[in-house]
Parts: sequence; C-alpha cells; structure tokens
Amino acid sequence: MTVSASDDAPLADGQAQPAAAPEGPRPFGKYELVELIGTGGMAEIYKARSLGPDGFAKLLVVKKILPEYAQNKAFINMLIAEAKVTSLLEHPNIVQIFELGEIAGQYYIAMELVDGADLLDVLARCTRDKLRVPTEIALFIVSEVCKGLAHAHAATDAAGRALNIIHRDVSPSNILLGLNGAVKIMDFGVATADLAAAPDGTFDPTTSTFKGKLGYLSPEQVLGHPIDRRSDVFALGIILFEALTLKRLFVGKTDIQTIVNIREANVERKFKRHSYIPKGIRAILQRALARDPTRRYQTATDLQEAILDYLFESRLRVTGRSLAAFLRQVLHPAPPLGPSPPLATDAPPPRELETDSDAPVEEEVLPALPADAHARRQLPRDLRRVDLSRASFHFRVDGEPAFGPLDFPRMSTLVATRCVSPREWVSVNGSDWLRTGEVQAIVDLHPALFEEEPDRPLFDGPMNRHRTPRLLNRIWSGGLSGKLKLTRATVQKEIYFDRGAPVLVHSNLKSELLGAFLIERGLVAPEDVDRALMVATEPRALLGTALVRSGLLPVDRVATALAEQFRDRLVEPFSWATGWYEFFAGVMPPRPPIPLGATPPELLMYGIRTHYDLGCLRRIFDAYLDKPLVVPADLAARVTPLGLLESEQAAARALRADTTLSQLLAGPSGAGEGRLSLLRVAFACFQTDHLAFRLPRPG
Repeated sequence: MTVSASDDAPLADGQAQPAAAPEGPRPFGKYELVELIGTGGMAEIYKARSLGPDGFAKLLVVKKILPEYAQNKAFINMLIAEAKVTSLLEHPNIVQIFELGEIAGQYYIAMELVDGADLLDVLARCTRDKLRVPTEIALFIVSEVCKGLAHAHAATDAAGRALNIIHRDVSPSNILLGLNGAVKIMDFGVATADLAAAPDGTFDPTTSTFKGKLGYLSPEQVLGHPIDRRSDVFALGIILFEALTLKRLFVGKTDIQTIVNIREANVERKFKRHSYIPKGIRAILQRALARDPTRRYQTATDLQEAILDYLFESRLRVTGRSLAAFLRQVLHPAPPLGPSPPLATDAPPPRELETDSDAPVEEEVLPALPADAHARRQLPRDLRRVDLSRASFHFRVDGEPAFGPLDFPRMSTLVATRCVSPREWVSVNGSDWLRTGEVQAIVDLHPALFEEEPDRPLFDGPMNRHRTPRLLNRIWSGGLSGKLKLTRATVQKEIYFDRGAPVLVHSNLKSELLGAFLIERGLVAPEDVDRALMVATEPRALLGTALVRSGLLPVDRVATALAEQFRDRLVEPFSWATGWYEFFAGVMPPRPPIPLGATPPELLMYGIRTHYDLGCLRRIFDAYLDKPLVVPADLAARVTPLGLLESEQAAARALRADTTLSQLLAGPSGAGEGRLSLLRVAFACFQTDHLAFRLPRPG
C-alpha cells in the first residue's frame, strides 16, 4: 500500500518520507492504527483498522495532523478542504473519503486503502531496473485518471450548482495503482472549488497559483493567470510523457529554470530527443501540452477519448488486468517460502525520475533501447504481411544483444515456435525499436500467441533465487499438468507439465535457440547453421531437421542436443533474482514433448549445480548457519532421486539432526570442494522439504 502525503514537507519529488512502523497496533478513537506507512512535515499516514461489534473489522487509511501542528489553522484548513472536496466525489477512479474527525485535538481523515503503489514509485522502479512502461499501460493509466478528473470537474452540490473543482496537484505521487488493476486519483488538499455554500462557511478557497508540485504546473499557473480544469489536463500531458520516457519533462537545475521551461512549454525539442514516441501519441501530447489553454483538450474527457481512439486505431488492447500483471512484474514483492531467509535486496529506488541538469529539456534515452534508435525511421504500425515479405528483422531481449538480421520465413518460424514474446523489441528494415506486440503485421501471423491468457492462473506469485526450485518441486511433487508462465522484464518462458513432469519449454531468449546452443558447444560452426537453413526446402524448416538433412549432424546427436537444450532452458530461471510466475492448470503443450532421459528431481539438482555458487548459497543460509537441523534419519535414502554425485552423497550423509551448518562447514565435510557440495545438497533438501531448521520459540 502506498499513499502520498503531498501536502506534507516535500522530498526532492514532493513525496512524504516513509517511516518505520510503530511498536504494534495502537488505538486511535474507534480505529486501530496498524502500521505507519508515511510521514512528512504536517501529517502521518497509517494503515488502520476500523473495529465493530462481533469481530467486524475493515482495513483503511488514517491521515492525521502531527501533534505539534494540531493547532496550526492553515494545516487544519487544508485537511478539512481535502475532506470536504473529496467527500462530494464518489467515483471508482477517486480515492474515497470515509470520515473527517477530531480526536484529542488531532484532526484526521479516514480514507480508502489501495493495495499497490503510487505511479511515482512505479516509474522510479522502472528507471532503476531499466524497464520501459508499455505504451498501452501508460495510456491506460492516464485514461483512467481522466475519468476521475472528469467526474470531479463536473461535480455539483446538493442543489445542482457546479462546484468547479480543479485538482491543481495532479502528479505521479497522487495517482495510486492497485494490484487489482485499479487506478485512482487522490489528495484534493490544494484543490479549488466553489464551496461558499458549505453549511459552516469555513472553507476559503485559495487563489495561490503555486499550489501543487512545481514540475507539474501549467504555464498559466506559473504566470499567475486565472486557471481552470485545463491546468489539470496539462498536468496529465506531463505525466503521460514522463511515463513513456521515464524522464522529467520540465524540471531544471533550479526552480527558476523549471518555471521558465513550463512557461515556454517547448515540447518539440523533447520529441527530437525521444523520437521513438509514436506519431499518434505525439499528437496527443502536443495538444495536451499546448501553451495556450484554448489550444488544449478542453476537458479530461476529450483527452480520454483521444487516447481511446489511438488504442482502437492501433489495435492495442489493454485492461485493468494488463495493468495488474505489469505491476506484479515491477513491484515483485518476494516474501520467503516457509522458514527460508530472504535474499539481500537492492535499496529502494530514489522516488524521482532522472533529468539532465546541463540541458533541462534534453535528456538521454533509456538504456533499454539501442544507442542508435533515434537514427532510425518510424515503422508504420498498419503494415500488413505483404509489406514485410521482403523485409529484414532484428529482435532484442533485455540483457542480450540484438538478434538478426532475419528474413521473413525465419522471423515467422520464431513467432510460430514461441521464441518471440509480445513485450520484446523488434526493428523492421532498420526502423525504430517497437514492442513486437505493437506491430500488427507480426501479430497477424499468429494472433493466438499475442492474446492474454483466457483463464486465471491456479496460483501465481513472485520469483527469486530461493523460491524458484521450490516452485518447480511443488508442481513435480503434486503431479500437476498445465503451463507455467515465467516473466522477467522482456524475457518470457512457458514450461508445460504432464502429471508433474516437464515436457516442453518455450523461451524468447535468443541465446537459448538451438543454433546458439550447438555453436557454443562446438558441435557446428556458424556457417553450418546458415548453410543448413539456406538449403532447407520448407520455408519454416526447424534447424534440427535441416542439420540432419544436410548431413551436418547425425540424428542421434541432434536428439541428444535437443534434450540438453531443453534441460538448460528449464533451469535457467534458477538464476533470476526477480520475476513473476503463473501456473495455468490443464493447458496442454502445442506440440509433442522431447524425451529427456532425466527425472524432475535430477533436473532440480542439475539446476542447483549450474546456477548456485558458494557465495549465493552462503547468503541464502547466512541467518540459519547456527540453527539446528531438522532432518530424517534416512535422509541419504530419501534424496536418492536427486541423482547426487559422489561428493554430494557424502554431504547428504553428513547432514544429521541437531547439527548446524556452521559445525559441518568447520569439520571434514566442509573442507575444500566439500563446502560447496554440502551447501548445495542442504539447499536441495530444503527446497524438497527434506530439511528444516529448528528456530527458538517466541517469548
């Protein structure tokens, strides 16, 4: 849960400082404050619980003024203003206010809890992890905010009089994104509204133009001119640009420089630096960010309709479910399974986007795109297959070099064999890099491969180094049949299981293609691969078949290589530090399986040998080295299916109840190479529930 406190003392990005949780829940009137989730110069924000009779409880958020400012009339009026304005607005895209109250001299607001993160946090994480926000996701978020703002702009009082609400602080930290795919605008604390008819007459709308965060103000605000709802539309244009580029639009080295940039509103220079922005979206941004309010979209609904028109014309389908899947990938919460200690994680990303201090309106592009992307011309997205029959293609997955050039038949084969995912990058004839799923001519080759999953997963969750082996063991030991879908940034894998046994793996990592696999192992030369494909009679001939028919490899060696390639593809996710998994029960593989010659437990142990070195295992077990082991007396017999090597069998025999890993590592079992064998076997036993640690009883 992330709730902004933008009316508190700002950080560099205008966001309240996160704070540590209090010592357990504590009462606050009829509420129970569960966890402090934000604090700033004016207010504290708590995750809270509303209690009622017969065990009734409801989670919500309580925002209350700090005790030292409880008598500050300006802060109290701001909190009251936020409550008054928002209480008049009931809309699925606006965070709901439940109550304004006062307890022991402290004013507070009780409001809706949104389980997720604010947009600023998501953009900051994308910047840190070098992820792009998919075009359709950025458009969906802004479109949903448009709905909420349109409702606020059109709101009336009980007598039907227009309230003329202007938010004035539309910014990423005030847009909440729910893990269920919801998008909600919040924090009307600096909004203006015609509330003179309020019963107590205490609300005095401020006319200061410098309310809100400086980087999201409109030209008329910084010039001190009268403002209306079109200022909120301008702010939405800024947010859309920043979501697409992960760069600040107008922020300079100083506030004065930022004000000058906003006053001039010269976005054309930006488009030259970010030429990958599609022409249709560029037109939307040009109008939303027009310096003259009369040349802008006149309402939030106008902007929303322009976005919907673009999505329709571009044949981009996006829903709240699409946003939810993207958030899981970006946020990837990774609580440990069972007693397994968590891995060390990176520090939280700074809650701000990058800007170029030397040239505030000219930033560098994201590393996710090739360095020469701006020199390429834009690919029209309405190209049909006939236009591509003589084209050349390059693909790119995060963490790998560009793959190509490929002619149309080879590209079509990659798509047909699921070696291409919708989110990876493609360049056609040297054009700009686009998401593969955005090029309709490629999607039309195999539409089913680019559609969203038709059913909800049986189970899903985050991945990391200490969870993935346990996940596969869960499927194997449970005898489950279906498809396990794994995603990490632009990387996607699909593993099919039949009664617990893996039978097929699809991967869009080009380094895992059969040709690359054979070349790496010295079985063929690169020119052999090219020659085999050139003489293939079928336009979509598979490489293994082509090599056999060309006499370059015997059929038995190709069969062995395919099994080894399958094995390496299967266990490669053991190396993922983050990711997301989804298991879809009952989904059958699209083609016949490949004989493996190895059992699932043997594959698990192979993956641990391949991807877990001594340093990684020491970090995993660091907090448990001195905890007594809980193992069965016949452990060595139970782990026989793992196919242990001789040194690993000795390690399994050394794992005895009530000893500790520290003791074993200091003894003969931990000498030399035995140290690594011991930790690998202990990890495998832990992942397969043959080993646990005895922890002290609490209290």
